[in-house]
Amino acid sequence: MRNRNLRPALSVAIAFVFLAGCTSSLRLRYRPTLTSPRADPLAAFTIASGNEPVSGNTARLLENGDQIFPAMLEAIASAQSSIHFESYIYRDGKIAREMAAALAERARAGVSVRLLLDAIGSVGFGAENEKLLEEAGASVVFFRPLSMKTLRKIHLRTHRKVLVVDGRIGFVGGVCIADEWMGDADGPDRWRETVVRVEGPVARQLQAAFGRAWLEATDELLAGRALYPTNGHAGEAVCQVMDSTPGFDSNPARLSFLVAVGSATKSIDLTSAYFVLDRTARRALVDAVKRGVRVRLLLQGPHTDHAIVRYAGRNDYSSLLEAGVEIWEYQKARLHAKTMVVDGTWGSVGSTNVTNRSFTWNYESNVHVFDREFAGSMLETFEKDLAHSHRITLEEWKDRGLGYRILEWFYAILGSQY
Repeated sequence: MRNRNLRPALSVAIAFVFLAGCTSSLRLRYRPTLTSPRADPLAAFTIASGNEPVSGNTARLLENGDQIFPAMLEAIASAQSSIHFESYIYRDGKIAREMAAALAERARAGVSVRLLLDAIGSVGFGAENEKLLEEAGASVVFFRPLSMKTLRKIHLRTHRKVLVVDGRIGFVGGVCIADEWMGDADGPDRWRETVVRVEGPVARQLQAAFGRAWLEATDELLAGRALYPTNGHAGEAVCQVMDSTPGFDSNPARLSFLVAVGSATKSIDLTSAYFVLDRTARRALVDAVKRGVRVRLLLQGPHTDHAIVRYAGRNDYSSLLEAGVEIWEYQKARLHAKTMVVDGTWGSVGSTNVTNRSFTWNYESNVHVFDREFAGSMLETFEKDLAHSHRITLEEWKDRGLGYRILEWFYAILGSQY
């Protein structure tokens, strides 16, 4: 490894130390232990997420913009009663305008269209997009805009990426509405992304999750009967929504991760765009290996928009590799997917990163899909991604340069902020 561009990165880090200390990590006092053969992971997930697993759903895995955006636009075009869309980033560009036009068309047709966009992440939404949608009758709300009134909660953002159509079709994942997400992860400036499309009873849980966020942002309670249809049998998958609420140490995002790791008996195949472990999460992964679980981590490689976070996460590589965890770094494009497959029998797709910000400060949503066929599709995708990745060995890691070691240690000091 070469110590290129270390000096500029270190300068940024020094500035970040003085600018980033406005929030502190909550102390985690609880770590569930689910290694007993009598433990019920589904019950534990219900406790962690607040939603009961429901049967009768279909779940389809979508990869990258070439699959994700056409499927979302098709669902939007089919809307008859409501479209609810929540996103951290909605940035003006080709796909943003195409999406806005599709939403505006449905609004003009009488469909109730509501957009909830994070005020910081979607600062580049675009005046033309906003005007088009509002003139069509859609509601565009920016979550927690910067003001003296919201200053105390400025660090609590909506990081969700959720689309719900007619309360019956849902999309959940990490995709943002920006041109970098277009294509097929075919270059270092493009994103490798994963989304799950669900249809069936679980869509009601997504609708309710959007309703909770909308209530906080607007004080409007979306409780109309038409918004929550009784969805019939659409497939065989059992699904469950993890809808996190930030600000306390038993956050559903954190607990769901710990439940998933603690329940594994054979394998954990985790893809995380941003990866900075706290002590509890690190211990959970190491304990899984000690139980005989094969743990494989697929993380960001050299193509990243947040080098600081990558350096901080790499500070744990030594302890993980020594414990027997396999670490792979994606090389083909920028990795943005957030997925997990446990024991090859069920999988989770959503917006949650393995970072303190996702586990503590962000509003996040994942869908857990308890279905072997779906898990098999996720494993195929995981193996395909590994073919475009570099495995980090313990020997290689011990041989890295001093400059990298310093940066990893330095950025890890602020790990609770990422």
